[in-house]
Amino acid sequence: MEFIFCLSGYDDPSLDEETVQLLSKRLEARSREEVPGLWKVIDGLNAYAAKDSGREKRRRRYRIWGVILIALGIFVLVPGLVEPRTPVLVAAGVVGIVFGFLHFLPIGEKSSSAPAASCRREAAKLLSQRRGVDWSLPENRTELRFDGAGLSVLAREKEDAVPYGEMTAVYETERLWLLLYSGEKALLLQKKDMTAGELEKFVPYLQENIGKQR
Repeated sequence: MEFIFCLSGYDDPSLDEETVQLLSKRLEARSREEVPGLWKVIDGLNAYAAKDSGREKRRRRYRIWGVILIALGIFVLVPGLVEPRTPVLVAAGVVGIVFGFLHFLPIGEKSSSAPAASCRREAAKLLSQRRGVDWSLPENRTELRFDGAGLSVLAREKEDAVPYGEMTAVYETERLWLLLYSGEKALLLQKKDMTAGELEKFVPYLQENIGKQR
């Protein structure tokens, strides 16, 4: 199986928010790995709240859960702020505190927590780099090929390779994929840039090959 991309302009305004969403997913995944206990509590409370009935009883329980989440958030946040700072712990602590305060809102007015400011900054930087390139120029033409060996990047008569063993995760939104590899490196792919292969098979194919290398 093979998937080929030919990069084009990242000018669609919708990409701004979708890139933030992708980076938020990555941040949540990392914080779940770092502080699984906090997320276990959050997931458990949310699942229980979805099954709970009775408006008044829920209001009281929400307030109790809010206090618990705020306390857990502070418990995680404080060590994250101690030098050298740990961004993942800081983010996880903020998530816990935000979720805790959301439980004090009137029932029916809750909303998901806003993306971390760090995600917005990183998304702006990531898109700025790509929007600073005129991909239509022959000298900037870049082709990416995913096959059995991994990823091949052909640009300016030079070819680079990234084996599946260096890839760690892939996240998806309506128009984009974010592929993580070689530590903290990230590749932002537009679905419209796929010139060969089937869109719905791309993520399962990557996940299968990444899993084989672990």
